[in-house]
Amino acid sequence: MNNNTPKVIANWKMNGNKSMISLWLESLQKNLTIQKQSKCLFCPPICYLDFTQQEINKNKMKISLGAQNFDIDLSNSLTGGVSGSMLSDFHCKSIIIGHSERRLNFKEDDRILLEKVNSAKKYGLQIIYCVGETLEEKNKKSFRCTIKKQLSILEDVDLNNLFIAYEPVWAIGSGQFADPKYIEEVHRFIKDELKSIQKSEINYPVLYGGSVNLSNSLELSALKEVSGLLVGGASLDANIFSEIVNQIAG
Repeated sequence: MNNNTPKVIANWKMNGNKSMISLWLESLQKNLTIQKQSKCLFCPPICYLDFTQQEINKNKMKISLGAQNFDIDLSNSLTGGVSGSMLSDFHCKSIIIGHSERRLNFKEDDRILLEKVNSAKKYGLQIIYCVGETLEEKNKKSFRCTIKKQLSILEDVDLNNLFIAYEPVWAIGSGQFADPKYIEEVHRFIKDELKSIQKSEINYPVLYGGSVNLSNSLELSALKEVSGLLVGGASLDANIFSEIVNQIAG
């Protein structure tokens, strides 16, 4: 795994408040060593990025800060928009792009996602690019076609400071996670596909997400092809998240 790739990502989605963030960080400070903190990436709601960074600095923590979304640079004004330069001003290091919820609910297609990737690269943001198939595509055994298309936009992109998060759509928030053999198969396919489109033998890191919790995190992280974990709902509980990190971030 690349040195810059986080071992565990906490994606809070649209949850939390200032008090919750303060208590969460306080708990992590008590439960995680500085070394293990440095392997974590925290993605709170975007409105709390500045507050979160202040709390991280105040407590002299090493956890990195990421954003769940941003907007591409436009020549016209965009009401409510948040640009890459604004994220940089928050000392935000990373950005999630291509999450299935944004593909589905906000109709973010390949064109928009490529523009986001290029805009993030412009501002030096580390990119977590999400891919994953629906339950129907899984049952039809067509995940390769789906993921190949999702990865195809990266053909002419410099993958330095970019890594993949595989999140099967059917596993997100469902309490179900994919069979370990299936996860290994998909992760190998992603890595091989990246080598093909990049014409490179580099083994790019691929993280797994989708109903990751304390009971399955150790098994998932032990898989040969899994480089780390993207944790959703389970990351809201500081004690559970700390235990996950302590289990897998040696």
